[in-house]
Amino acid sequence: MGSTVDGRRVTTAIREDSPSPSARAFLRRHWPLWLALALVLVGRIALYDWAFSPDESGFYLVADDLLHHGGDGLYGHYWVDRPPLLIWLFMIAAGFGDIAAVRWLVAVFYLLFLVLTYVTSRRLGGSGGWAVAIAAAFAITPEVGAQVANGEAFSIPFVMASILCAAIAAGHTGRRALVWSTAAGFLGLLAMTAKQNFVDGLVFAFVLLVANGLRGERTWPDVVRRLVAGAAGIVAACAIMVAYALTTGAGVAGLWLASVSFRGDASRVIRAGYRTGIESREDAIIASAWVSGIIPLLLVLLVVALLARFRGSSISWAVAVVIGVEILCIVVGGNYWSHYLLGLAPGLALAAGLALRQDPARRRAVRSGRTWAHWLVLPAAAYLICSALVSMPLAVAEQDSSASTRSERIGGFVADSAEPGDTATTLFGRADAQFQTGLRSPYQHLWSLPVRVLDPDLKELTALLESEQAPTWIVQVFSFHEWGLDPEGRIDPVVARRYDIVYDACGTRIYKLKSAERDLAPAPAC
Repeated sequence: MGSTVDGRRVTTAIREDSPSPSARAFLRRHWPLWLALALVLVGRIALYDWAFSPDESGFYLVADDLLHHGGDGLYGHYWVDRPPLLIWLFMIAAGFGDIAAVRWLVAVFYLLFLVLTYVTSRRLGGSGGWAVAIAAAFAITPEVGAQVANGEAFSIPFVMASILCAAIAAGHTGRRALVWSTAAGFLGLLAMTAKQNFVDGLVFAFVLLVANGLRGERTWPDVVRRLVAGAAGIVAACAIMVAYALTTGAGVAGLWLASVSFRGDASRVIRAGYRTGIESREDAIIASAWVSGIIPLLLVLLVVALLARFRGSSISWAVAVVIGVEILCIVVGGNYWSHYLLGLAPGLALAAGLALRQDPARRRAVRSGRTWAHWLVLPAAAYLICSALVSMPLAVAEQDSSASTRSERIGGFVADSAEPGDTATTLFGRADAQFQTGLRSPYQHLWSLPVRVLDPDLKELTALLESEQAPTWIVQVFSFHEWGLDPEGRIDPVVARRYDIVYDACGTRIYKLKSAERDLAPAPAC
């Protein structure tokens, strides 16, 4: 009898610890989300050892220096053509004291993006499963640069959160609608403070409200009130950025230059010529868009819209305009890096979710002919997902994590040869090499485009090299006169007079200040 009682106790304990029927139903009901989250988590772990890109290294350098050393500029001693939120996020990683924390942080943002995509698609009446599957594909495929932490990866969760708030606001009236509209504007602007061109959330809310007004689904006074509430959220987010800028020596003018006006100046410089490497990147980004399944899905969605004669709900129009804006931002981006494609993730995920939603009145849908769009979009969406599942492990297999990169070898040579107090400057880009030196740069520009726009004649750099603050080491990966810089050759006599070449191989030169006696480390191999 005692064993029976014990058995009952054991059985009771097991039942108490097991999930309740409602919890089990919840897990079963949302299995596409759990599967997508698990897939992305595995994918992010597999991509963890990917070599750090110049952008990751540069942003981390800026954030780490700002966190620990401050400075008078908008971002301390360095200058970056990005708004503040991106640098703040990298400062979180820098707080852990290891650049690897960036990869974990961006993984969290990708997982958050998946959850928000699933919830938003369902809120809009779409299929959460297909939407989150498309989002998961974008989160792991190297074809869109998902392996590294860039502004796009940090922006898309804010975009989706803004769209979700706009969708929730659409289902409410009165004060609740205004509160959610304000949140949509606030989060939409935050997306732009991680990457300037991510206006997707704001565009969605605006188009949705205007379409509601034009269709008579909402009164125009109500539309105006919601737009004003959204504008209040935008102003609140802007106020945070301005308040930060006022605490720095750069002020509002510096914030405007880094976040807004620089992009126009940069576009003019790019169009003016010296488009080194851009043509090959144009071909590469188009190829990536085909291989990843982005272009096939875009074409199918366009065909569906044409066959439907562009008749659709206000939500469909809002999503369509978002995709159009995302494409426009990629085209006008100018440099055509593959990670630009990540900007299409919110729009395509929601579009697939809407097109592949399950109509409960299936027979009625068949009779009315409304299921043809489903069967057109289905293979294109499946191709995009399968492409990610194939390309990610292939890319990981091609990566040799045991082999050091060129930047590690070059930066390591400088680091091993340097003494405490030394500084180094890697010219015109390759912030990953700068990071590997472990030394601060007295020159504020770590990327080529800011040099070409803000120091086109290298006057600032030349003055630095002639001063007492000249870097102990110069790493030259690009020619001094790359992109038409310093056409009068002012920098050449200064470098020849003050520096010795200590390494010249593999398209790289390393210079050492003549006045600094150093025991050189073994020269790195190519």
